[in-house]
Amino acid sequence: MTFAKKSALFFCLACALFFSPLALAQSGKTIPAPDFTLKSLNGEEVSLNQHRGKYVLVNFWATWCGPCKMEMASLETLYQRFKSRKFSLLAISNDMFGAKIVEPFVKAHRLSFPILLDQQLQASNKFGVVGLPTTFMIGPEGNIIGERRGAEDWASPDNLLYFENLLGN
Repeated sequence: MTFAKKSALFFCLACALFFSPLALAQSGKTIPAPDFTLKSLNGEEVSLNQHRGKYVLVNFWATWCGPCKMEMASLETLYQRFKSRKFSLLAISNDMFGAKIVEPFVKAHRLSFPILLDQQLQASNKFGVVGLPTTFMIGPEGNIIGERRGAEDWASPDNLLYFENLLGN
């Protein structure tokens, strides 16, 4: 790779890191979460703003994504444990074939949390998602308070303790 190509690649990566929501959040700036409206698997239109007043975990995933599949069971555990509190989980599928492919996956894995379909990547683009899985934590005021790129064990003792403290006992 030539020096010019290396320099251009470095510049692009530096810009992506500098302008990412995580970098802004760490700088202490408030970042409002972009609103979206997507159809759920059962055909309802769901918007992020409908969940205002709650902590919302927004997880971008796809059925073809190995790391996404690995974290689904722990997302279900997290959802079951905290769904009765001021907590919502919205799993946004990036599968281009939509419900035709997502519905059998959800049934096979016995997932009960809301699954939204983003075949056109509208919400994904608004959030700047470049890899899957990517998860955002949205505060009750509608601001991004955390971001996780890559798979996570959402049912680990540390994560469960974090949500216990966040949502109050």
